[in-house]
Amino acid sequence: MKFDIIGDIHGHAEQLRELLKKLGYSDKIGHYGHSDPDRKAIFVGDFIDRGPDIRDTLSIVRSMVENDAACAVMGNHEYNALCFHTKKAGQANSWLRPRTNKNINQHLETLYQFKDHQDEWNNYLGWFMSLPLFLDLGDIRVVHAAWIPSEIERISKWTSESLRLTDDLLQRTAEEGSEEFQAIETILKGVEIRLPEGCNFKDKDENPRKEIRVRWWESAENKNYGEIIFPKEQLECGKERITREETAKLSAYSDTVPVFFGHYWRNPGNHDLRIQADNICCLDYSVAKKGLLVAYCWEGEKKLRSNCLVGV
Repeated sequence: MKFDIIGDIHGHAEQLRELLKKLGYSDKIGHYGHSDPDRKAIFVGDFIDRGPDIRDTLSIVRSMVENDAACAVMGNHEYNALCFHTKKAGQANSWLRPRTNKNINQHLETLYQFKDHQDEWNNYLGWFMSLPLFLDLGDIRVVHAAWIPSEIERISKWTSESLRLTDDLLQRTAEEGSEEFQAIETILKGVEIRLPEGCNFKDKDENPRKEIRVRWWESAENKNYGEIIFPKEQLECGKERITREETAKLSAYSDTVPVFFGHYWRNPGNHDLRIQADNICCLDYSVAKKGLLVAYCWEGEKKLRSNCLVGV
């Protein structure tokens, strides 16, 4: 089997159609599919929020998945939406994801585009629950943010073979401090380490951050903060050595099986698309920030190649 693994879409249906066409997909039979029956797409999650055509994006992706022309994993935005619209068990006026201004603003575009389509939205929430949290296809692995074997193993035990959330598991994942919370935070939102006192930066939404997302597939031993942050940011403390406590949170991904993921809002620069290692490929090139929608065309190679990346 050959796969076209597609990065975070965030409601940009026009770019999705253009990319699918570029990859050889057409919608002649009511959904997009490839002329090669041994080729299908894999979506890394984050279909909603931010973009102008969220309903259209969901329709394209879901129809492909339901017609076996694609697979998809859950992104943190789909997970956040489930928590935003699910009440805490036994608490009529409390939601799993607090309805703070920050959380509402992140989800606002989706709320607006579905304001007159509530039944349709409720149906999509049910579909989100059907999405696996990750995929291990033997020759490749797909997860939204980070493939950390210990957390993957935990989730596999909790979800059996389906790798899907249940109502009960969703409740447990929203309990901060629980094992379930930590596992979902890690695979859907990535590994983060705390910056030294007095060091911070602003994220893509101009929110001040005291923790940084890191290159989870590398060891942090004897490295400084500037070397491990992903994607690269300007840090006042960039040359400071990572503390032993924070270093202990990271371990290199030692398996040769390639991992594909999104989530990290990479800057495409001059359309410079690159893998991170022979077995590591991030596919989020910030289409929601006027960047690119990117896919990796995998045809069975054991070592990934940057020239297999395609963007629009």
